[in-house]
Amino acid sequence: MLGVDVEIPGSGAIMPGYAALPEGATRGVVVIHEIFGRQPEIDRVVERFAAAGYAAVGPDLFHDGSRLGCIRRALSTISSGEGPTAERILQAQRWLIDHAKLDEAHVGVIGFCIGGGLALAVGRQFSAVSTNYGDLPPAQVLRGSPPVIGCYGGRDRLFARNADRLRERMDSLGQQAEVHVFPTAGHSFLTDGHHPIATAASWPLFHIRWDPEVAEDAWTKILAFFDQAL
Repeated sequence: MLGVDVEIPGSGAIMPGYAALPEGATRGVVVIHEIFGRQPEIDRVVERFAAAGYAAVGPDLFHDGSRLGCIRRALSTISSGEGPTAERILQAQRWLIDHAKLDEAHVGVIGFCIGGGLALAVGRQFSAVSTNYGDLPPAQVLRGSPPVIGCYGGRDRLFARNADRLRERMDSLGQQAEVHVFPTAGHSFLTDGHHPIATAASWPLFHIRWDPEVAEDAWTKILAFFDQAL
């Protein structure tokens, strides 16, 4: 199902985004983009959820200001669970609930790269979280989280270690975490973006490569998780 460009109002400026709202959907997902901001591959994630029967919206969290300033605000939210970036994600959640006529208890959040850390940071406001190869918020921010699924690439030299750290941190809080590591995958393996310069420059550390077979295995797990949690 193809989505459409949308405008998401809030207390500040209108935020652009991309949404797909299948008729009759009873569950929804807010999709948080990578460090590149809104990209075609993230729009395709919105469409993937719609094809699975979910209403979905992907807000463009970096639509205004400098890229560096947006990244700094996002990192601050990952550390605190609060701030302008958190408010924008919740703005998208409210928009999705209103436009798709959903019960808040049936709305989850998924994030990739920097968005993976953001999804965890705001997770307490959702009913399920999918975090993918991103930073981890401190334990106090994770406290009260709903069920979480985390996916990591074994060849991602920076973020693969967060798989064990997420499991341990959630266990210490007495909360649920389903964690998967895909040994042959690197960073950003779930989306099919084309960023050749960034990929080449970061290859020794991240081993960014979309692997359709591994990605589909992970997507099967993520969708099964949301089907159960929502």
